[in-house]
Amino acid sequence: MDWLTTLIGRTADCDPIREWVVRGMCGSIVGVSNTGKTALLRHLCDPTTVPRVGTFVYVDCNQMPARTARAFFSAMGRALTETLRTQGDGAAYARARQLYADSVDAADETVFAFNFEKGLAHALDALPHPLVLCLDDFDEAYRYLEPQTFLNLRALKDRYGSALAYVTATERELSRLTRSREQGEFHELIGPRVHFLHWLTSAETRELCERFAAREGVTFSDADIAFVWDNAGGHLGLALAVCHALGAVTGAPARSAQQDRVIHRAVQQALATDTHVQSECAKIWDDLDADERDALFARPTAEAEDIASRSLRAKHILRETPDGTVIFPRLFDDYVRRQKLLRQPEARGVYVDADAGNVWVEGKPIESLTALEYRLLLFLYGRLDRVCDKYSIVQGVWGEDFIDTVDDARIEKLVSRVRAKIEPDATKPRYLVSVRGRGYKLVR
Repeated sequence: MDWLTTLIGRTADCDPIREWVVRGMCGSIVGVSNTGKTALLRHLCDPTTVPRVGTFVYVDCNQMPARTARAFFSAMGRALTETLRTQGDGAAYARARQLYADSVDAADETVFAFNFEKGLAHALDALPHPLVLCLDDFDEAYRYLEPQTFLNLRALKDRYGSALAYVTATERELSRLTRSREQGEFHELIGPRVHFLHWLTSAETRELCERFAAREGVTFSDADIAFVWDNAGGHLGLALAVCHALGAVTGAPARSAQQDRVIHRAVQQALATDTHVQSECAKIWDDLDADERDALFARPTAEAEDIASRSLRAKHILRETPDGTVIFPRLFDDYVRRQKLLRQPEARGVYVDADAGNVWVEGKPIESLTALEYRLLLFLYGRLDRVCDKYSIVQGVWGEDFIDTVDDARIEKLVSRVRAKIEPDATKPRYLVSVRGRGYKLVR
């Protein structure tokens, strides 16, 4: 099962698209990477789904062998032929195959274009209207296709009117991309109707977790599912990454609350360096424009109405909570914090994100700390460049009740463990230093 093309939820997202195309109008679906755009388009193009409105044809722009008009229209012709195979009669399919072969074999571009248009006209004759060409992963095609391609798409729409429609699926709004005059002609068709894809709800995340657990033979408790939701916030790709990390350590079907807490603490620390998590976050980050990234660094308030903040809200990355505006989900919030850290030379050295519970040294996440190690580092970080005596360390790390039970050797052992994880050379500490006769201090 390909989870990223499996429809979970999303049925509500189909309604506005059907409303456009029933009137022969074009539109655009926008959603950050791996939120389910492909699953939605494939669902719309499935002839068994109801209600049926016209004929939806799935065109995968990633299958274009080159960024040329011929490669683009060949992908479209191949998709039309496949649709006639599954939804037309035998004679219509045979005719479509011949027209597609004629266009592929054409010696020059004029003959190719003529044969492609004959194939499109044939599909319009053989299939219920409107004929909706669903252009998946259209971002790169929009950026780099030859300008004439967009004039041709516009001309086809003008010729066939309400019988033909386009639905594009992209990670950025096309309005945020640079437009040539030719692109503008096509964008006029799409621009007025943009649907931002919602993320999975908590109930849909539960369904994903249950399906994942059944397929992988693992056990997820209610607390585990809540953990996935808290970290992934309904982003499909991140939810799967958390499921994989959690599924590797969940253990027995019945666990105590304490066991859940131990498991979740360990997995939470591991997620900071998990390659799948970092890959998903990097895709979201790469989908954003410079002004959107700057807005995330600034952490705008609910009152912010600049273009970038509105775009981030539309994409569900900025959300309003009773506590104010937050970056969603938690794992992406952590990633944004790291990106900000890398842009700030003054933040080099040891950096502790107390909100996220993560630690970086020289801009890189460190090996996971135990709870006691983290409490020591957080205590010293809150008193950066100040000497902390052993009494205050015991009080701040172990608690008042342990003043008489924690000896110097135990403190020194804990300090040594932290140094082993944060220091380039633990035998010559640069950050967690001893002050003879007085205690310890953390320095940048």
